[in-house]
Amino acid sequence: MILASSKKGKNFQKPLDNNRMFGHYSLMRVKDENKKEAIFEATISLLNEIGFANLSMSEIAKKAGVSSSTLYVYFENKEDMLKKVYLDVKGKISIALSRNINQPAPVRQLIEQIIHNILDFAVQQTPYFLFAEQFSNDPLLDDSCRAEVLDMMKHIRNVAERGQEEGILKKGDPIQLLAFCYYGTTQLAKDKLKRNQTFSKSETEDLIQMCWDAVKA
Repeated sequence: MILASSKKGKNFQKPLDNNRMFGHYSLMRVKDENKKEAIFEATISLLNEIGFANLSMSEIAKKAGVSSSTLYVYFENKEDMLKKVYLDVKGKISIALSRNINQPAPVRQLIEQIIHNILDFAVQQTPYFLFAEQFSNDPLLDDSCRAEVLDMMKHIRNVAERGQEEGILKKGDPIQLLAFCYYGTTQLAKDKLKRNQTFSKSETEDLIQMCWDAVKA
């Protein structure tokens, strides 16, 4: 903070108001987050539209309404950006899957709810869903990314572990066990989305029963 004397006609600089400073930097953070979100949305949209091989940083910047140099403020390169977008989307999926997962409920009921949550996310957040499905097996995803995703899904793992402890679900790795439910459901959801169809009540019930038969002890 500079305080210049006013005795000899020099300019006097007032100290900056702390509230104004805080408001200024808060606004900057909001703008930064908005830019980052715009970049994420542009990346998801373009990857779903043209695929990874044809995706360029310049196209992402153009669609996001930012300069190409802005991308490198947030990401080292395209690969780094895709990893971070993927982890952000998986975080959204994790939150969606945890909806109404109340541990005191019977394990069968929790498995049913997880399947409903997957289907709801696929329909309500289709761009995110398709991006995650397309990118989930990409070689760019290293062990650290996969470990972070597994940590996000620990509430789902807890359901499987509880079912195993109660002797209701098959033994084995809890994540692999629930993969029968998760990947079976997502594959059928993708097929439905391609045909612009939705699951009927009877189809959903059949899906739940098949998933349950695959994992029950």
